[in-house]
Amino acid sequence: MNLSRRLLPIHVYVRNASTKAKLKTKFNFELSADVSDSLKNGSVKARHHAGKMGVGVVHLPEALSQAAFNSLKDFPEKSLMGDAHKLSSYIWSRHPPPEKDEYYQKIREVEQVVKEQEMVDPLSPDIGEELQGRLLESRKSKVIKKMKNNVYHWKPIEYNGYRAAMYVAGRLAPDYASLYRILAEVKKRDPHFSPLTLLDFGSGVGTSVWAVDSIWPGKCKEVVCIDSSSEMNDMADKLLRGGDPEKPLQTRPGGTFFKQFLPMSSALKYDIVVSSRSLFELPDMASRLRTIDILWRKTSKYLVLVEAGTNAGYRLVQEARDYVLEASHQSEEERDYLEGHVFSPCSHDKFCPRFFDGSNTPCNFEVSYKPFRFGKYSDTSKDLFTYVVLKKGKRSDVEGDNVSWPRIVRAPLCRTRHVICRTCTKYGTLQELTVTKRRHGKECYQVSKNSDWGDMFPVEFEDTSNSESDSHESAYPENDLITYKTSG
Repeated sequence: MNLSRRLLPIHVYVRNASTKAKLKTKFNFELSADVSDSLKNGSVKARHHAGKMGVGVVHLPEALSQAAFNSLKDFPEKSLMGDAHKLSSYIWSRHPPPEKDEYYQKIREVEQVVKEQEMVDPLSPDIGEELQGRLLESRKSKVIKKMKNNVYHWKPIEYNGYRAAMYVAGRLAPDYASLYRILAEVKKRDPHFSPLTLLDFGSGVGTSVWAVDSIWPGKCKEVVCIDSSSEMNDMADKLLRGGDPEKPLQTRPGGTFFKQFLPMSSALKYDIVVSSRSLFELPDMASRLRTIDILWRKTSKYLVLVEAGTNAGYRLVQEARDYVLEASHQSEEERDYLEGHVFSPCSHDKFCPRFFDGSNTPCNFEVSYKPFRFGKYSDTSKDLFTYVVLKKGKRSDVEGDNVSWPRIVRAPLCRTRHVICRTCTKYGTLQELTVTKRRHGKECYQVSKNSDWGDMFPVEFEDTSNSESDSHESAYPENDLITYKTSG
């Protein structure tokens, strides 16, 4: 079937920078009864409560670290690490390519500014033909110069053998750490799930394969890695062979296949589909949504999307999230086939309230990791990432009570005799929950002091001010929304 015919029109909503949500909801909350009981009877310590999702400092698997060392040992260490740092900085600062309409609109705006600054109108009838040509050429040069300074000039990153080595040196550890953190939560909250098949779109150096095998050792029997760069595929294959391309694949069980193009057919489905740090490489919104559509159709259980924890990365992840949720409401014959919901980090399927809070900050999370340093000891580093895990099927409490727990979206603030937990709630609102020992009890206070950014806060609450209707009214004013329509 032609994909362009089945890709439904979708509206993706982008927050206007001037929009400020006025959320005045009030919540009465208390610690989840099961969590409270486990703390009271001593079976669980507060620092290990059920909402804890952290994984501590993430280390590369010993086999991967040694394989990376073997793969890079022939490169000059100092220059490689310096170039790797530059590549990491470039990747972090990337923006998606501007849409054609946005680009042409910017040209018109810049040209108008240049015209207003001109002392002489080149199109005046009193201007000679030769002078007119020079003035118009001068205008064109000024417009091009201003466009270069004011418009992001996107181009895909082309990897050769050396750039693949740079990526291993600079991005292997943080990419692995963020995926490990995300997949560890999937395993904790869905202990009966273990993927037999994995599809990794934009697989790069194969980081997702190592993360899946670390979380579910020996379970994944078939892996398909898709990357347009043959050099990156070669490096991923080399790492799986311990850094020696002549050695057999002994580091993991099952079949591992490398491809350069994403098959459009949805006949083959995979238990878990991953796209990590890949959406920036697609040339426009239509390509991104078309790719997400294919990946969602190839997903049988979980779709994991990860990007850099910048505003640009956050917006790409939210664009994909909103598309999948919209696709979940397709025609009845495909409802069961495409229906899904957000598994993590959100406890709701509404629009992300971060778009509307007026802070111009992304919904992102932090992971600590040990960087790769050619086998040498290195200090702990931190990486910010933004992500969404989408799960096929309806949202249901059958998955566990913690599906409705709020997510802590910024580091809690520990103050004198109280703790402020900044959370995103099941109502689709950002809410500061202030915990005191006297009002909420010793156990709840201990849990709040032992909770971190990215954890789920195991409390149950009811909105006492009709939050859903109130917050919808204030957080999504129609006049402050820009609507993009893509029909594929």
